[in-house]
Amino acid sequence: SNKNVITGKWPIQLVRGQSVELSLSTQQRGEYNSEALLCGKYTSPLPSSQRRKEDCQNDNFVLVGATHEYDVSKALSKEEVINDLRSRSYDVFPWIWDEGTVHNITEGWRVQSNRGLFGRVPIVGRLPSTSSLGQESEERNGTMLNHKDAWIFTGLSSRGLIHHGVYGGILADAILNRCEENMVSENDGIQWWRKALEKE
Repeated sequence: SNKNVITGKWPIQLVRGQSVELSLSTQQRGEYNSEALLCGKYTSPLPSSQRRKEDCQNDNFVLVGATHEYDVSKALSKEEVINDLRSRSYDVFPWIWDEGTVHNITEGWRVQSNRGLFGRVPIVGRLPSTSSLGQESEERNGTMLNHKDAWIFTGLSSRGLIHHGVYGGILADAILNRCEENMVSENDGIQWWRKALEKE
């Protein structure tokens, strides 16, 4: 097979994530103590720089997230989002839900890699070329893929906090050395995603 040709489908999927912003009284915020927690779902103080301008007068906001929605055609309703996140985080911080007031629902998207031999591992490495696939394919894939020195780091989904430092360092070394060989030889399975893109 030719590892420099993209013909297959990227081994990724888009996953919608919705989070809940809750407002707390000053007394409640004192109990919360401005701590963040990651335990499957996350709970974090929401600084004013991350909030809408009209909400910045109140410093007592907490963000709880996020849903994992695989049906990209239909988002969960506000009630479904609240129920899902409450059920998954209530045992950790029950009083946030008991005493807080839902203020806003935010929404975003994750790029999640498909599960492989090593679980869900990010897509890391030099982008293959599309130059031999013809004009139609080049237009579909974008001109960036025709650049001889384009690199990619995606598919972290909700594991960015865990994976970004490790794989970011590996990728930085490969880019600085302008060579993938050491990256591949020292990190078994890091090029797993190429198999879906290789020409049969």
